[in-house]
Amino acid sequence: MGIKKLLGHRFLFVLVIVATCALTWVSLSRIVIPVDVKVEGSDKIAHFIAYFGFTSIWFFFLFFSEKLNKTFKRSLIIASILCVLFGMLMEVLQALLTSYRSSEWYDVMANTSGTIFVVFIFIVFKNKLIKLKQISR
Repeated sequence: MGIKKLLGHRFLFVLVIVATCALTWVSLSRIVIPVDVKVEGSDKIAHFIAYFGFTSIWFFFLFFSEKLNKTFKRSLIIASILCVLFGMLMEVLQALLTSYRSSEWYDVMANTSGTIFVVFIFIVFKNKLIKLKQISR
């Protein structure tokens, strides 16, 4: 699969829909782990990694989609705000809709930390991402 297809609107649109549905499902479903894992903070690391990936996918969709034609800064701001709000919504829904999931502000902080880390990484690689966008056109 070529870079143009990977960064094309259709592929990125499907990817963002699948990622959003998957994260919603994981956030609201009962997760059974067959092995008793007792690593302090492992849950927060999972939140960080999930929102690092989630924010990245949303940024790629907004920035690289030829139909949306967003600037780097606008894509990063929209993706960041959207993902932080989504993380907060999932925590609220866990409290309202489930009896088997707990809503924690530490989870919101871990989600937000993953998003903020993506922002810093993408700012560092801004010029490379802009060049990649030009190549993919």
